[in-house]
Amino acid sequence: MRNLFQTVTMNMLFKYCAVLCATAFILTACSSHIPPEIKQALQNSPSVAQVHQQAEAYMSRKVRWGGVILQTENRQNTSRLSIIAFPLSSKGEPQISDESPGRFIALVDEFLEPLVYSREREITIIGKLVKTETIKVGEYPYEYPVIEVEHYYLWPPRSEVDINDYPPYWMYDPWYRPYYPYYPWYPHRH
Repeated sequence: MRNLFQTVTMNMLFKYCAVLCATAFILTACSSHIPPEIKQALQNSPSVAQVHQQAEAYMSRKVRWGGVILQTENRQNTSRLSIIAFPLSSKGEPQISDESPGRFIALVDEFLEPLVYSREREITIIGKLVKTETIKVGEYPYEYPVIEVEHYYLWPPRSEVDINDYPPYWMYDPWYRPYYPYYPWYPHRH
């Protein structure tokens, strides 16, 4: 009897461990692969707005900025990304809104495929502020901070939510009649 009890207990323990291991595996497989450098906020990192106001005061400072790619241009040794900046969430993801603190240029020391790093993709970068460049946006001369990128993360495209605003199911029933006092077929009308 004791051997039977031990066998049943061991089988239950084995099944419990198998379920626990499978659950842990699934949870780690579903977890995000955001690099830790991108997740962690930098101490004393100036904002895009601060750099636009006093660029010289922040030269050679390390920044963590993010936003939406406007243009990707590959040159001989670098890729040059023009980015419109947005505030970052606690995990480093750009929070798109109607207001932006400005634009900046990110220089990456490798080839970036323009079809992947395309217009309207979200990106977060960490790098050093090296200079400013004045480039015309339309007819307006705009001063871009230029960042030499050390780490970057291209965020997965956001899936569009398909909202189907259908009426409730009972409205499709041809025999359904609501019982409201102002309908002529209301059964208890005097």
